[in-house]
Amino acid sequence: MIDPTPSTRPLVLGHRGASAHAGDNTIEAFELAVAHGADGVELDVRFTADDVVVLHHDPDIGEMGPLIHHEFTALRRTHPEIPTLDEALDVLVDLIINVEIKNSPMEVDYDPTHRMAETVARWVARHDIHDRVIVTSFNPSTSAAVREADGSLTTGQLVPDGFDIVQSLEAIASAGHRWIAPWVGDVTGDATAVVEAAHAVGLSVVVWTVDEPGDIGALARADVDALISNDPRATLRLVESLRRPG
Repeated sequence: MIDPTPSTRPLVLGHRGASAHAGDNTIEAFELAVAHGADGVELDVRFTADDVVVLHHDPDIGEMGPLIHHEFTALRRTHPEIPTLDEALDVLVDLIINVEIKNSPMEVDYDPTHRMAETVARWVARHDIHDRVIVTSFNPSTSAAVREADGSLTTGQLVPDGFDIVQSLEAIASAGHRWIAPWVGDVTGDATAVVEAAHAVGLSVVVWTVDEPGDIGALARADVDALISNDPRATLRLVESLRRPG
């Protein structure tokens, strides 16, 4: 299980890899995240029509339409830049991997049975990487399904922008999650209060998506646990200069 509290600075996770410098959720972006010294990456998982787990943020793929309507071989011919989850693992060395399960009821690939939760749990067990994987979702039922599939996994609840973070903390902690993942704009107004309230119920705070120097500094000074950034190299340089006393 991941220790969510680094000793002297926030963890820095590349948002879909180092996506400021390469296409998001691509092998190039993940390789750059490794090269730039990121502690980990955040990535998005979806199924193809034949249940291959691939990395893509949106449910649609340009001219092909919904990803879920196409088998992997056809996808690979047309969009070779879209990797599988296993291909990403091959290049991520020993980095932390924040797997976000996309499962919105408003999208064409919505699955009310939450099959991806079980698939990701089996993937973690197969590769024996419980110590470096965090699984999150905006869908609370999907997050719960991950915990049901493997209660030893580190899980977190993503919350949408405009969400009342402090009022949700008890429920998220009671559900067995160890992380809450809010939008940067909902935290920076009073970051210290949010972080302290989360820590009081045993939750760590991983904030998305943090690129502005002022936001990075405010969150680091508030002892936030992790930052998800499009440019992990630049973010790391700043948080290293603001290291907390060890």
